[in-house]
Amino acid sequence: MVACNSKSPSGQIKLMQKRVDALERQVEVLYNQDFDFLVKEYQALDTTVARTRDIREEMQLLQAYLQQFENQNAVIKENVEFSRKQLSDLDYDIKNKILDEETAWQYTREEEKVLDVMEAQIKYFQEKFDAQKEVVKQLRKE
Repeated sequence: MVACNSKSPSGQIKLMQKRVDALERQVEVLYNQDFDFLVKEYQALDTTVARTRDIREEMQLLQAYLQQFENQNAVIKENVEFSRKQLSDLDYDIKNKILDEETAWQYTREEEKVLDVMEAQIKYFQEKFDAQKEVVKQLRKE
């Protein structure tokens, strides 16, 4: 059956829908675990270590990443929902033969690019948060 084959547009869409689900979970984990943890650590450092040592640069950088993620979090979530709808609509159009295969592949490639960008954004924030966790750990040790 061609529709289930990952080499068909419809099969590719199924794989992409799984990626969208994974993106949604990853951004939730970033927010509920990493972001939340770092906000609490920022507050703790501000009321302890920052009172006895000059850690302004470290605090400003941490605050900048937290603010950047807080601003982007809603955008990423909106993009996830939009991609989910786009993929669903595209799947419907393919199954109902509204689009020819070449057009379906073209739209599929466009959606693939959008997913690549969102995955890169999440990877960026995960890397920055992991690095900031190490900075916090060092500041607490010193």
